[in-house]
Amino acid sequence: MSSGYALELSPAARRDLKRLPREIQEKIAFEHLPAIQREPLKFGKPLAGVLKNERSYHFGRKPEYRIVYLIEGRLVLVTIIGARENLYKRARQRKR
Repeated sequence: MSSGYALELSPAARRDLKRLPREIQEKIAFEHLPAIQREPLKFGKPLAGVLKNERSYHFGRKPEYRIVYLIEGRLVLVTIIGARENLYKRARQRKR
């Protein structure tokens, strides 16, 4: 069964992923990214302000992690991945 969406990580999001602990990397790669790819509108919450066209997917506890992505037609582009702390500030800086 095809989801109809392609999923791509930006170069910055790939670097973000590599900086995370191995266990978190694996959860993201095998659980969270496939869920986002299947139903990107269901799982992510819309953002506002400078990030208004992007969505945020949350998981984990202490620290809580976020995956911020953009839907462009049938492409889901992951723009930033990381712990919640300072994540949105970093996301806004990348938009500049």
